[in-house]
Amino acid sequence: MSADNNRDKNSPFITLTGRLVLRTFGKHSKSEHLGVFLVTDQGDYLIRPSGANPFMPNPLMPLAGKTIIATGSIEDYVFLAQTWKEEE
Repeated sequence: MSADNNRDKNSPFITLTGRLVLRTFGKHSKSEHLGVFLVTDQGDYLIRPSGANPFMPNPLMPLAGKTIIATGSIEDYVFLAQTWKEEE
């Protein structure tokens, strides 16, 4: 599971490979909810599709437990996925 270190340095997008897991986000806060995390060798990121409403169910939730390859950008602790596919 690795980041794509060969990407164009002018591009804001990176490619990560990791496993999707469901975890509690914002424990003991008003924002507490079940979140989808991308677990990689570089770290764990809350993941959602870029442009998706963060207050609606995450469309990546059905892929929990699977390994995916996703391209997108990291904003703070959130990986905003532009594209993703299940690793074969």
